[in-house]
Amino acid sequence: MRGSDSKIPFLIIGTAIVLVLISFGQRGGTAYAFDWGREGYYWADALITTPANFVADLWSNYVANVNASKDNKKLRKKVAKLRVENMTLNELKAENNQLRRMLNFERAYHDYGLLPATLLTQDVSLVFKTVVINRGSRWGVHRNMPIVTPEGMLGRVISVSPSTAQVLMITDPYSAVPALVLRSRVKGVVKGTGKGYLTLEYVRKNADVRVGDCVVTSDLSGVFPTGFKLGRVSSITMSKHDMFARIALSPYVAMDKVEAVFGIKASAALNQ
Repeated sequence: MRGSDSKIPFLIIGTAIVLVLISFGQRGGTAYAFDWGREGYYWADALITTPANFVADLWSNYVANVNASKDNKKLRKKVAKLRVENMTLNELKAENNQLRRMLNFERAYHDYGLLPATLLTQDVSLVFKTVVINRGSRWGVHRNMPIVTPEGMLGRVISVSPSTAQVLMITDPYSAVPALVLRSRVKGVVKGTGKGYLTLEYVRKNADVRVGDCVVTSDLSGVFPTGFKLGRVSSITMSKHDMFARIALSPYVAMDKVEAVFGIKASAALNQ
């Protein structure tokens, strides 16, 4: 509005000049003078209008940039909030899925008197592969109690206090679990290597074992009940100098991601 008001006097003056020139033209003035008057009016208007428009555009752009900056800041805050909410929802979803698996597993194996527990710490040394759970002798936990997850066997208890217990995982080099190939019933012993994979020992080269076979626990030792998953055969190596095949297994349980477990209390296969 201010820019328009400031132009009014100049427009009035320009109009007066044009009228005068027209009058001169009617009285015998040349068209040449009239053309120059019109040209002068054009440049006078441009001289006033251009700076005003430039300042107005500059101010509009500044205001727009300020507003855009504020909007961007608000959007960044909103995006950050949404990311946190999404992370929370994903965590809740993962926790819900885990609880559902635990519940289904407990229902399927309720005859074993499963004792739910969670991990307190995990030994990350290169020597031992152990975890500590939040259940001890006060809950009936004892040495050699098998510890399982819905995915498979985790290990066995090797030390107990009133409120905690230490569990030797099946991937530990000192772990040995009687086992059998589920498909062919070929027996052997699953040992830990300390390197994230297992080996199936004492299986003859001509035994019916294939890559992909599921290997489960056997009750031959009186410690582990039969049928809990240990690992899947990942490779088989034969040597003419060895009586037994070299069989590697991938454990079913992701040892570094375990959070909740079960202790098996009631089983005829257990031996304290």
